[in-house]
Amino acid sequence: MSMRDYVQKTRHLASCIVAKPIDMASQVHVFVFGMREGITRYCLTRPEPSTLEEAFALALCEDYVVASSYARALSATARESATEPMEIDAIDASNSRQRNGSRGSGGRNGGSLTCFRCRKSVHRAAVCRAPAPVLAHVD
Repeated sequence: MSMRDYVQKTRHLASCIVAKPIDMASQVHVFVFGMREGITRYCLTRPEPSTLEEAFALALCEDYVVASSYARALSATARESATEPMEIDAIDASNSRQRNGSRGSGGRNGGSLTCFRCRKSVHRAAVCRAPAPVLAHVD
């Protein structure tokens, strides 16, 4: 159940109590401890809301903040795992070396490797610590 649905259900239940009204502190306590475990419940236990409407507003606000932070974290993770552009010249050079049969220098048998990211001949681009090149114009 979403936070919005939970707030609406609690509002309805609170409005149905007319014979023996429950004090506001007890209503807030029942609302807070009826929520599912998580950051929203944790955040609501700190500020001590005095009314049920105040607790509803805090819960909805915190739920929105948590949901938007998850969305930002997912998009950052997606950006990190995105593929990087490859250099066609490097692929062509690799293919021509394999066709020529020159496995002695470069290749898997040792020799000098050139990083396609920073252009140094010490390591490969997969283990390079230099920042990835940024595309100037993306359509």
